[in-house]
Amino acid sequence: MASDSGHTRHNTRKVVSMKKLSLTLAVLGVMGLGMAGTANAANNGKLVFSGTLTNISCDVGPGTGVTAGSGAGEINVDLGNVSFSDIGLSSESRFETASPIQLLVNCSAGADQYNMVKMRLTARNGSGLDNNDAKLLRTTGAADGVGIGLLNASNVLMDLSGGETIDTTLVKESASGATAEINFGAVYVLNGTPTNPGNADGFMPFVLDYE
Repeated sequence: MASDSGHTRHNTRKVVSMKKLSLTLAVLGVMGLGMAGTANAANNGKLVFSGTLTNISCDVGPGTGVTAGSGAGEINVDLGNVSFSDIGLSSESRFETASPIQLLVNCSAGADQYNMVKMRLTARNGSGLDNNDAKLLRTTGAADGVGIGLLNASNVLMDLSGGETIDTTLVKESASGATAEINFGAVYVLNGTPTNPGNADGFMPFVLDYE
């Protein structure tokens, strides 16, 4: 979890594993460049660190449509058994088979200075971006021709290669506590390559920013 410019950040593995320590690590590198052939070519640098500690303490758990996983910090999303004939390309917006996902955020302390939680999806740190459609999460398993898409609260396909966020208001429950419901969805999406049936799994970490 980190804080800079009024933002508190929680790093997660797969779905979430919240930390109570907030630390910002800003690394600025300044490298000296020497002219080729000179005897005093400089290969020097400087690292500049800054950090802030906060008292915010939040947990995230499964809500509607998802279950707690077997590993620490894991939340399982079951996309079900889906026919290729019932899904389409990302440009076709065929999301009838989407599975709803709800995450419940509960902040027990330190939330009085924050009004919103923003979820950023980090597909590159998970099973990766789909090789044929970078908006999608790459799947693992025997199935071919498909990726996993994430839908925002407006049922619009998100671009996982960009910096889109899912924003939710923190509801103040006490002087320092707050809760939030993060609602979105997941759906299989064709990536334009030949299809082959089989398992199509994936995983994706995300980051929660508190503002």
